[in-house]
Amino acid sequence: MFHTSDCKKFKRCQKYFWLSKKEPTSPFSPYVRMDEDLTALACQKLGIKEYFQGVRGDDPQRAMAALEESEWLVSARFEFHQLRVKIPFLHKTDAGWEVYFLYGGHLPKEDEAFNYMLSVWVLENIGLAVNSLYVIHLNPDYIRWKELDPQELFIISDRFYNEAGRPARRLSEAIEKQKIEIQPMLDEMERMLELEEPESVKTNRCTRRNKCVYYERCFPEEKELDPDSILTLVSSQYKNQMAAEGRLMLQDADPDRIEGTRQQFAQIKAAQNGGCYIDYFGLKTWLDGALQYPYCFLDFEWETYAVPPYEGMRSYQVLPFQYSLHILEADGTLTHREFIGVHDCRKDFVEKLLQDLPPKGSVIAYNAEGAEKIRLQELAARFPERAKPLMKIHARMVDLAFPFQAGLFYDTRMRGYYSLKTLLPLFDENLTYQDLDIHQGMDAVVQWRNLDQNNDQSDHQAIRDHLLQYCGLDTYSMIIVMNGLKKKLAEWEVRHQHQEAATAAGKGIEDENF
Repeated sequence: MFHTSDCKKFKRCQKYFWLSKKEPTSPFSPYVRMDEDLTALACQKLGIKEYFQGVRGDDPQRAMAALEESEWLVSARFEFHQLRVKIPFLHKTDAGWEVYFLYGGHLPKEDEAFNYMLSVWVLENIGLAVNSLYVIHLNPDYIRWKELDPQELFIISDRFYNEAGRPARRLSEAIEKQKIEIQPMLDEMERMLELEEPESVKTNRCTRRNKCVYYERCFPEEKELDPDSILTLVSSQYKNQMAAEGRLMLQDADPDRIEGTRQQFAQIKAAQNGGCYIDYFGLKTWLDGALQYPYCFLDFEWETYAVPPYEGMRSYQVLPFQYSLHILEADGTLTHREFIGVHDCRKDFVEKLLQDLPPKGSVIAYNAEGAEKIRLQELAARFPERAKPLMKIHARMVDLAFPFQAGLFYDTRMRGYYSLKTLLPLFDENLTYQDLDIHQGMDAVVQWRNLDQNNDQSDHQAIRDHLLQYCGLDTYSMIIVMNGLKKKLAEWEVRHQHQEAATAAGKGIEDENF
C-alpha cells in the first residue's frame, strides 16, 4: 500500500522513494510548533457539528459505510488498488461531493496539485462524483486578539496562489493539468521495491529548496569535499556539469558558466591565492565605517507557531524567548548579559533588552537582516509604547554576515557555507559547539518546548543552563570572528608593506645601476 507522500517522492526521485521505504530516516522535530488541532479549528470554520471522524489505521470500509450515513466526513481514509488517501473534509450535496483540502500554511501554490489529484483519482475510482474542490488555509492577515477566532483564522478558496500571493489557477484546472496514468505509476513503484538499490543520479532536485535527506547517502564522496572543489561554488547552476567535464577545482571554472556573483569571485580568487581571499579596502571600509564601541554582540532565539497562541500574533509569527548579549568595550573589557523566558515572555524580553543594552555603540548580529532586525520590528509593532527605543536599536544594528555574503572575505575551508558555526573554526580551532549539550538552533527550540510546556520528565534547570550556554556561545563566537577579521586585515597590511618596501628597494638598485 502506498500513500500520496510515496507518490510525491517517486515523482521527485525514484531512488529517494526506494530509500524512504528501505532505509527510513529518523523522525525529525518540526520547526513549526503545532499546539492547536487544525482539523478541529477548520471544522468550526466550516460549521461542521456532526460528522464521521476517521483515524489513523482505519479500515477504508468504515469511511465507505459512512458515505450513506453522514453529510460530513472528516479525515476519512479511502483506498483504490495500492493507493491510500486521507480526505480532510468530504461534504455530501445534492449535486455530488465537495472536497475541502486542508493546507497548514498561508497561500498554497500549484505544486500541491499533484497530491490533490491523487486524492481525487481515488475518490472517482471508488464511485464518488466530486463536484467541487476547495482548499482551506491559514489567513496571513489575521491578528489574534484575546480569543482565537477560527472564522478569521482560515480562508476558503477554490484557487491556488502565485508567487505574488494573488489567486491564480483554479484547483480543478490545476488538478486536471496534473493528471497522469496513476495505475502504471503505482505498478512501477511496487516493481521497484523488489529490485536492488537504484543508481544515484544527481540533478538539481537533489538540492532544490532543501538538500535531500539522503544526499550524503547517495554521494558519500561529497561529504568531505576538497576545500577548493568546484562543487562548493555557491549559486551555480553549472557546477555539476563542469565537474562531470573534469573541471574539478574552483580555479578550473569555466568563465562563461559562472553567474559572476561577488561570492563566486571571492571563492575563485581564494582558490587561486592559496586558500584565502580578502577584499582589503572593502573590508577595512566596512569595519571602519560600520562599527562603533562598545560593540554589542546580540543573538535571539525564538519559537514559530502555526496558529497564533497569544494576543497580537499572526500565524507563523515567531515569539522570541531568549537572547545573549556580549558587550566589548574599547579597552577590551567584556561583559555578558542574558535573558530566557517561557510562555508569552515578549514584554519581559523587551524590558530586559532595553535595560541591558548600552545606549550607544554598534549592535552586532549574524544574519541580522533576516532575523534580529525583523524580530525588533515585530516587537515594536506589538508594544508601540516601546517602539521608539526598539527601533533605535534596529537603526544601530550591523550585520556581521555582510563581509562574507558580499564576498569581502572567503576561506576555502568554508566549502561554500557561511554560517557562524562554519566560520568559528577558521579563527579558533579549539572553540566548538560540539562540546555543548545543544549543538544547533533547532535543538535549542526543542529543548525550550520542554521547558515551556512544563514537561515533568525534564530537568528544567539543566535545560535553562544548556540554552544559556548555547546562545552565549553564539555571541562569543561573533567576537572571535570579528577579531579574526581584524587580525587578517593586520596581517595583510604587514605583507603589503613588506612588498612595497621590497619593490622600492629593487627600484633603488635599478636607479643606481642606471
